[in-house]
Amino acid sequence: MLRRLQSLDRRYLYALLLLSVTLPFFVPFQLPVAVTSTTKKLYDAIERLPANSFVLVGVDWSAGSRGENRPQTEIILRHLMARHLRFALLAFSDPQGATLGEELAREIARQYGYVEGVNWVNFGYRVDMVNWLKAFIQNVPQQVKTDVRGFPVANLPVMQGIHTARDITMAIDITPTASYQYYIQFLTQPLHMPLGVGLTAVMAPEAYNYVDSGQLVGMMAGLTGAAEYQALFAQQYDPRLPLHSRVNAYSNANSIAHLLIITFILLGNVAMLLERRSRLRATRRG
Repeated sequence: MLRRLQSLDRRYLYALLLLSVTLPFFVPFQLPVAVTSTTKKLYDAIERLPANSFVLVGVDWSAGSRGENRPQTEIILRHLMARHLRFALLAFSDPQGATLGEELAREIARQYGYVEGVNWVNFGYRVDMVNWLKAFIQNVPQQVKTDVRGFPVANLPVMQGIHTARDITMAIDITPTASYQYYIQFLTQPLHMPLGVGLTAVMAPEAYNYVDSGQLVGMMAGLTGAAEYQALFAQQYDPRLPLHSRVNAYSNANSIAHLLIITFILLGNVAMLLERRSRLRATRRG
């Protein structure tokens, strides 16, 4: 059987891989999740926020990193809404971020009774991050002016009491880039504003130093980080969530595909070793 596996048509392997990544989207189930310390720190930081806090959420991602950053954004927004916290979306890296973040926030808002302009706002896409943030620190309504719908932010109920960046309780940047470093430079360092991040898996390793130094209060690393965060959220707020959430489906598909590939590698290597041993024995007998 192991010899046959070595000569198996690769199309069967691709078919199995396709099945492994699509099945979790149609058959809901929950795999065990081990929560890392960086994810737990981010979750706890949001849990500690006072009632009616205002959180700035950077949606600095596009369709290219949607597989990792969208689940991270989704679970963060769910947590903010479950805690009845106000928040604002803001995009710098790509104009898609403001649009995709808006669609996601509206979808989740219906489940939690959140109203745009009252409980949350979308500042939209902004250019020249460095200079924009410098002015944003001094006067938030004056710098933002209008939300994505064209309404003056100074008149929105969600912006009550928000005049300068010092009135913002916390910032979270969801990104596949190093844009969070500008938040550290202009918000965390001078204003001592807590900052958390959700990063793609390839970007996460360079951010651990910022977590260790305290410049980041916590971090979600890739799709796994989103699944870990959801496990914490579900345990406290909604135990049924993992069975029907996209975060869980994405994570399960990723896990099963990796397990399948590892299994193929192990079987292939075992078959190769056994075949070599068989050939060696045949040579000695001959």
